[in-house]
Amino acid sequence: MNPMMTTTFESVPSQRQSEEVIEVPAVENVSAVERYKEIIAIATDAAARQRKLDEVRCAELAERIAATQQQISEVRDRERVVRMGAALHWEQAVEQLWNERWLQMVTPPLPDESVPPRPQGEYNRAMDVAYQALEDSLAKRTLLRRKQKD
Repeated sequence: MNPMMTTTFESVPSQRQSEEVIEVPAVENVSAVERYKEIIAIATDAAARQRKLDEVRCAELAERIAATQQQISEVRDRERVVRMGAALHWEQAVEQLWNERWLQMVTPPLPDESVPPRPQGEYNRAMDVAYQALEDSLAKRTLLRRKQKD
């Protein structure tokens, strides 16, 4: 080893490793051409096997991509339904509170991103419960209110 060199290099590992070990028979009295043809045949066979493995893996990945795209589509549909439900609740609340002159109605609030993640059903129920509480409180207030003159 050269004393000026401070780094030793390891051999580069192959990218794909197979459990199968390919034995190359050590034959004496074989010409270089024949040995070359044997090595090329082994490499060609290995490449064909790897191609088959890659095709199987590609098929598996294509199935996973299709399933993932289906899930994304379902999530988008659920998101659209939830947004429409929230908008409907907001519009109904604005309509019910329209006569409350002291309450200034603004645009719907932006989603609160700091809320911890939970199943969407819990949030839907909370939205329904809050709207029902609003309706109940408005129904109780009308019993005690004076009748407005037309």
